[in-house]
Amino acid sequence: MSAGTGSATSRIHVLGAGAVGLLFAAHLRQAGHPITLLLRSQSAVDRFERQGSRISVINDWVRAHPSRRLLLQPGEDITPCAIDGIQAEDIHTDNDQQGVISKLVVATKAQDTLQAFGRVRMRLGAQSTVVLLQNGMGVFEVIQREFYTQPDNAPAFIVGTNAHGCLRASGDEFVTRHTAMGSCTFATRPALAACGAPDSALELMTALAELPLDVAVVNWSELHVQLLLKLAANAVINPATALAGCHNGLLSSHDMSTISGFMALACAEIAAIYARAHPHLHEELSAHAIEEYVTRIVHVTAQNRSSMLQDVTSGRPTEVDWINGHLVRLAHQHGVSAPINTALLALIKLREAAFEERLNPS
Repeated sequence: MSAGTGSATSRIHVLGAGAVGLLFAAHLRQAGHPITLLLRSQSAVDRFERQGSRISVINDWVRAHPSRRLLLQPGEDITPCAIDGIQAEDIHTDNDQQGVISKLVVATKAQDTLQAFGRVRMRLGAQSTVVLLQNGMGVFEVIQREFYTQPDNAPAFIVGTNAHGCLRASGDEFVTRHTAMGSCTFATRPALAACGAPDSALELMTALAELPLDVAVVNWSELHVQLLLKLAANAVINPATALAGCHNGLLSSHDMSTISGFMALACAEIAAIYARAHPHLHEELSAHAIEEYVTRIVHVTAQNRSSMLQDVTSGRPTEVDWINGHLVRLAHQHGVSAPINTALLALIKLREAAFEERLNPS
């Protein structure tokens, strides 16, 4: 696809060039939208431009597709799909030099989002729209508290949940492997500003809805339930696989009754927290509903390595504070005991500290 400049209002900026950010940037560009990646340094921008200003997507999900896999020969490699014509900017460049951002997709890790968002917030205004695509919960509330206590100039916010499996290709900075075909759902958060949603909100939501990623657009109350279910799945699957060093599918092994017992107890604990924090959702968030959802996610993503496992393996900070940490804080607020989530939070934080100690021995 050839490069296109696009007007300032039609251009979509993507903050976070990890696996998820690259996947969405590539699909939005392939759909014809002008895209700018916001990268963490000028050297990253230079590397991106030297390799052709393109993102490559390796669609590994076709190997498990009922019909698409029949087109592959045994042992055949998946040919990367190269999407070019993408621009890049250094996030640290002076805001006055770069201009207003009309549409922003934020795909950074939860623990990195506040700082990254702070780098570009002066380029956002009441006519801007921001999409948040983080694991865990609480990112929107922190951004609101930190930057928009006076919401007159606040952008519109769209929150999304992504169930596609993807990871960065080893050694390839701007290549993402789409490992499992899932779905994603988006909803507009109730407006912070009194003027309501700008035109950019409808335009960006329409662009997302048209992507070939099994996209659903729902109201906020419906997405809130989905986010709470996904939080439960992340709180069970991510720390367990990160501590065990295994793929997600091992949690569903039929000969590991101890693991299934752990999952049932963890789901019951999360249901008890939700029952106090969100009593009007007690049917949608029962222990049975949560365990059924978590089990389904384990099966769908059986070959995946969770993002938390990838982080601890690479010595990066994890999103545990926004996943199990969020549940522990919610439990504390509502007087609910949460020993399993407290233990998982502590063990992941201990693993992070142990890695840091090996890097910087006293």
